[in-house]
Amino acid sequence: MPFRILVADDQDEQLRAVVALLRGLDAHIAVATSGPDALRQLLEARFDLSLLDVHMPGLTGIEVLGQLRLMGHPVPSILMTGNPSRELEMAALEMGALTMLRKPIPADMLRIVVERYIHQRP
Repeated sequence: MPFRILVADDQDEQLRAVVALLRGLDAHIAVATSGPDALRQLLEARFDLSLLDVHMPGLTGIEVLGQLRLMGHPVPSILMTGNPSRELEMAALEMGALTMLRKPIPADMLRIVVERYIHQRP
């Protein structure tokens, strides 16, 4: 079964860029354009990893992680933001995020982080 990744970002250009960078991986990539859409997809299907934008309409990436956690359905997640802060990073890690990446994310960094997780996953 292929590795499944959900990429959620409300900015179409960012979403397309992240998906394009992940295309070379042996993975099925799904997309979401809002927090509620990401949460719905993560609850309805099995995903091995999600890449969630922090600031999305409806629910933030951190709120999506919190909802998944409350529902007993955690999904390994990497959060992405153009406006990082120590407080935001601490909140993300507290909700179970693997890491937080600053946008725009350098292509090589994104591939390294995702490939490392794919190869080290349980």
